Amino acid sequence: MKRDPSPGRSLFRGLRRKCPNCGVGKLFASYLKPRDSCAHCGEGFAGLDADDGPAWLTVGVVTILVVPLLFILESSGRYACAVEMLIVVPLTIALVLLLLPLTKGFFISALWLLSRKPKS
Repeated sequence: MKRDPSPGRSLFRGLRRKCPNCGVGKLFASYLKPRDSCAHCGEGFAGLDADDGPAWLTVGVVTILVVPLLFILESSGRYACAVEMLIVVPLTIALVLLLLPLTKGFFISALWLLSRKPKS
């Protein structure tokens, strides 16, 4: 008898970009393109469209991290505005590129949990 994973475990697996059911198969075929099903356990992901949720969450997290840094750099008065932008803009781009697949995996995992049917 196979047990269903706990919701927390499934969400963590999604953050790791793994199948929320088995935790072994990859959730994405490429950078942000989800697979139709898990290659390991066969769990289907078709119809689990994360839409704009991951992008909004990523923007929120990156804003919380980058804006205080920009305020600190600006209030210190040590750096010219161009130098501050040379620090903040690449950092922002890197954080978005790093966090977007993680948040998309989290959202797909959450949608998978919500669409799961209880076994009788």
